Amino acid sequence: MGHDPAEPALHELRVRLEAEEQAYAEVLAALDALSAFRLPAEASPETREKLALLNELWKPPERPQGGGLAGALRRRAWDAVAPAIERQTTFDASLVQLLNIRLEAADRLHAQLRELASALVRYAQRVQPLVDAGTRLGSALATTRSELLLESFGRQLESHARRLDGVAELRKRLEAIERQVASLREARAPGSEREP
Repeated sequence: MGHDPAEPALHELRVRLEAEEQAYAEVLAALDALSAFRLPAEASPETREKLALLNELWKPPERPQGGGLAGALRRRAWDAVAPAIERQTTFDASLVQLLNIRLEAADRLHAQLRELASALVRYAQRVQPLVDAGTRLGSALATTRSELLLESFGRQLESHARRLDGVAELRKRLEAIERQVASLREARAPGSEREP
């Protein structure tokens, strides 16, 4: 039994395909593992608690109330430090607002990153079936094209066979005519036994 010369090449292609499929599966698994990260807000829920506390604490204390000399002294002291307290309150309020804005933006960004990672995993999961379907379609088209070519060659062979049959028939007729011409020449030749 003869050895198929294409067999080593096919074996080499199969080995390479298995290696590529294994590498693809490893990359897909790594991408899937990376996409399952916890968001910072999920990893440290105390951040929200501290932000809520900051949102309460930045408010300035109220001006002291009360009567008498002690109340008047407290109000006078308050009035002396009120500009600094207002400035600190404005600073604290701005800082808390900035933290709120940044934390909300970071939460949205982290959520979008998780969605992007998830979409990448879904995309990567679809690549292999897409490539397989394309390969199957290409194989089917190649088979169909090969069959069409074979049919075309078959029709051409039939046409050539008919022509050859026609040429063979023509040759037989020519041979018959040659025999008739030869016999007519023999009959007309001088000294021939038959008289015309």
